[in-house]
Amino acid sequence: MKQENNQIIIDSLKVRIGSKEILRDLNISIPHGEWSCLVGPNGAGKTSLLRVILGAAEYSGSVTDNGVEVFNNHQRNVAFVPQQPHIPSGMSVAEYVLLGRAKRDGWGTESKYSKSLVANMLKLTGLFGAQNQLVSNLSGGEMQRALIARALVQEPELILLDEPTSALDLHHQIAILNSIENLKSTGVTIISTMHDITLAAMYADNLVVMKDGRISLSGGAKDVVHSTELKDAFENRINVFTLESGREVILPSKEI
Repeated sequence: MKQENNQIIIDSLKVRIGSKEILRDLNISIPHGEWSCLVGPNGAGKTSLLRVILGAAEYSGSVTDNGVEVFNNHQRNVAFVPQQPHIPSGMSVAEYVLLGRAKRDGWGTESKYSKSLVANMLKLTGLFGAQNQLVSNLSGGEMQRALIARALVQEPELILLDEPTSALDLHHQIAILNSIENLKSTGVTIISTMHDITLAAMYADNLVVMKDGRISLSGGAKDVVHSTELKDAFENRINVFTLESGREVILPSKEI
């Protein structure tokens, strides 16, 4: 497969845990500077694929970013927002978010710019009033906002988000997704997983449908939401409606 420097190129990717094959013969090119969202049922392999792209999981095949295998590329500035983070004890919210600047400035030697950026991001995510609160005392939704704030202050080239809105109320979902979307204007590549396909179609440029460790379809969000492959991934238990505005809404079918 041709190696190009404006894409993440995945070629014949396989991931195995013990005797179980988690990802099977994946081939896909993910463009830089766009938002690509992985969708599919639980167990489809979405989180595993994120971890491979991050360079945090063993694999066979090839995964290159700017032409370099991800496991061997220590120069990338990649931010990762996991579903289940390690929560440090004795650290305030402001200190936790400031960790996102450690690679650039070093810990304890952060610049005035970094501290200003952290303050702005705390305001953006609605955490400024909780900046001195211990991270370990945050609610699930507050913790998720702290994770995203830490990722955003990193000013990454690539941001990987595993279900970034799962613990957020609707107001914070839209505010966070808007701030993530704004990253594209600076050339940041965004790759996420999302259970809410309506939100995925609203924000992502591209959708990647996964099922049983394979990719069944990838393409522009508007095309993919109307595809038979998306419905098949969810065993034909979803309905797609188009509003007068042209926006798609994806809802589960009610079983009788």
